[in-house]
Amino acid sequence: MISLRAEEGAPRLDRFLADRFPEIPRARWDVHVRTGEIKVNGQAVTKGGVKLRPGDLVETELPTIPVPAAHLEAEAIDLPTLFEDAHLWIVDKPAGMVVHPGPGHAGGTVVNALLHRLQSPVVLESVVEEAEDTEELASGWPGLVHRLDRYTTGCLCLAKTAEAQRDIQSQFKARTVEKRYLALVRHSPKLPQLGSLLIDEPIARHKRDRLRMVVAAGGRSAQTRIRVLARTSSIALVECELLTGRTHQIRVHLAHLRAPLMGDPLYGGPGRWKDVDGQALLLPHPALHAWKLSVNHPVTGVRIDAEAPIPDAFRALAVALGLPEF
Repeated sequence: MISLRAEEGAPRLDRFLADRFPEIPRARWDVHVRTGEIKVNGQAVTKGGVKLRPGDLVETELPTIPVPAAHLEAEAIDLPTLFEDAHLWIVDKPAGMVVHPGPGHAGGTVVNALLHRLQSPVVLESVVEEAEDTEELASGWPGLVHRLDRYTTGCLCLAKTAEAQRDIQSQFKARTVEKRYLALVRHSPKLPQLGSLLIDEPIARHKRDRLRMVVAAGGRSAQTRIRVLARTSSIALVECELLTGRTHQIRVHLAHLRAPLMGDPLYGGPGRWKDVDGQALLLPHPALHAWKLSVNHPVTGVRIDAEAPIPDAFRALAVALGLPEF
């Protein structure tokens, strides 16, 4: 059971829940409210239009997100493997590949590749039926325990059984999974000069632009540890350690430091730049790489440390922008 307190200026109940959990479709909250699954100040409510007052206590379980299993197809997609056994598959996701089907992406996703890898409809049905929600925005899809944005490369952990999926999800909830990213950002005086900087700023969906997230009071707790690995007067290579898993967390926190990801126009990162020779560069997408992931094996408990090689394109871009080779 999740308990939330409404603050000054809180909206009606359905909007309040949608803002707190943007990964869950508004339609799912509508159903959840109508079935009496939500309490306000201890009383069950069945209408999403209930106006909240400051201090109201909202209690709810997260609604499950049905998976359109009948529309999922196994596809023979070759993905670089970082670790694999009968329980887990950790892959190096390429840029441009979508993690699961959605509008405009009916196939060609990581989930489609996983279905082909398993070749076991019984296991898949079990995963679909028994999967639970996680704050990592991947609940309801076969084998997923977390997600990466479409253009983010690197480590992506997939479960091959329902039991493994539940176990890894619980590790994400307990924040025992370690995730480290590499990012090329615009240099900012707010970046740490030595050591690391912990950004502890809540994140919420932008009130007008629903595609964007922002640092905002009353948002969901979000923590990112930032360490500068190399820098010039205008560019920096940083390591970002995710201590929580919110939508666009790294992109939002870096933008908050006035150090947006290169190639990320949604959060102010320039898509055009000049290389060290003064030639124009076009950055087609945010320069972000899921570099390292550490997780406990769901059966043996042994710590698995996966590392995705830094893409050649990422290295070449860093050098072209004047950073030393790494």
